[in-house]
Amino acid sequence: MKAVMKVEPKPGVKVMDIAKPKIGPRDVLVRVRAAAICGSDIHLYKWDAQALKWNATLPKVVGHEFCGDVVEVGSNVSLAKVGDKVAGETHIPCGTCYMCRTGRMHICENMKILGVHVPEGAFTEYTVIPETIAYKLPPETSYDEGALYEPCGVAMHAVQRAQPEPGDTVVVLGCGPIGIYVQQIMKALGSDVIATDVKPFRIEHARKIGAAREVIDATKGNVVERIKSLIGERGADIVFEAAGSGETITQSLDIVAKNGKVVLFGASPENPVLDTTTYIVYKEIDVRGLTGRYMYSTWDRVQRLVTRHLIDLKAVITNKLPLDKVEEGFQLLLEGKASKIILNP
Repeated sequence: MKAVMKVEPKPGVKVMDIAKPKIGPRDVLVRVRAAAICGSDIHLYKWDAQALKWNATLPKVVGHEFCGDVVEVGSNVSLAKVGDKVAGETHIPCGTCYMCRTGRMHICENMKILGVHVPEGAFTEYTVIPETIAYKLPPETSYDEGALYEPCGVAMHAVQRAQPEPGDTVVVLGCGPIGIYVQQIMKALGSDVIATDVKPFRIEHARKIGAAREVIDATKGNVVERIKSLIGERGADIVFEAAGSGETITQSLDIVAKNGKVVLFGASPENPVLDTTTYIVYKEIDVRGLTGRYMYSTWDRVQRLVTRHLIDLKAVITNKLPLDKVEEGFQLLLEGKASKIILNP
């Protein structure tokens, strides 16, 4: 079968023919129908500092956002059945550490990530996952939608961490797919949403989707002043930092109101120096970090909003490509000419 492989610790990936994976007693074999390229995959593609931080293993099949059909189950599998349409949770928790036993499996102390720490990944025709991370989707879910539950789940987790209140004023720094999903969710909750980005394609794409009242080009003028001219000098009740840069992390502390909340989830390779006394202590800001998704309440909440047509998962899709054109997909993203790219193995 065809697979997108990362085999060497240097930039690039290879499309190769490999053997179909074999399942263990608690695993399921999934025929992948749609997979999406994530920002994390770009770090692995470039083999940059962020990829090194993750201690990613080689060789491996790349990719973790996917949807497909269960075609085989292990002898001890009791939840999944052949024919189920599933998406992969991505986190592979140990199930025995302190965090797993106290309801925080998504930050397991021995966490492995599909497509990062195990040989199996999603950019292939068949993948193997533990049945515990196979999330069964409603039959009417399209494969493209199913592949996007995982990134939308990050956005939902960000909103859950923020604990919004009715009428909140919200700023989202970054209009990548997850940033757009945050905008959609917060709009569905009745918030006034302002967004920013620096890439022309993303700015125009976010404006077209229309979840934010205003999408600001952060390369023009003083971003903080422009935002406050729209929402008032007090600042935003919540700022979501979805860009993953030192500059936007610093901006978030300027933009947020006193006693407001900053939610950080962009993967920043930088470590900015912050004036914590002025911005966090004296302003009494709550700074909340997050990674991945709550297992499994986040998935359920995404499903509720999707089935009620309050968010549109497919709105972020700009390109669909066959697996053997994955290099084209990576280049489009690296050049800032796409939002979410779906691969169809």
